[in-house]
Amino acid sequence: MSLKLGWLEQYEPIYLFWSGVILAVLLIIFLLITLFWPRSQSLYLHQKSDGQVTVSKKAIEHFALSALQHEPFIGNPKVSSKLSRKGITLKISGDLLNSVNAKQQTANFLNQLKKDLRICLGISEQKKIKIRLVDFNELDANVHKSRVV
Repeated sequence: MSLKLGWLEQYEPIYLFWSGVILAVLLIIFLLITLFWPRSQSLYLHQKSDGQVTVSKKAIEHFALSALQHEPFIGNPKVSSKLSRKGITLKISGDLLNSVNAKQQTANFLNQLKKDLRICLGISEQKKIKIRLVDFNELDANVHKSRVV
């Protein structure tokens, strides 16, 4: 018993051709995404004519953390960083303590931290430094907690 399917013999080569073309295009797109995806770095390298400086990601985090520990308006600070060829991104989280003009003090502190990083590491103006404040909890001393649980 043989099964005669005329439409299969007619459309099979067309189907195989176009499925191969689509598969090839998808593979090329995947290859390009893999090649050009931004890579995070663990070291920051600064080169000048008289030498070079290599700074690790952990050193940048500890630099920012030590500066945060001296500030009275941020409690329990945590710092994480991401380094790339184009710049440095710092994420700072913690508890925002009650103080007068907390937003202004925070803005002044972030600008000073950027300046200190640029001076200490010798980062040129072309490289970007982003500092983001995330997951801040406001601590209120005036909030009354119920004694009954």
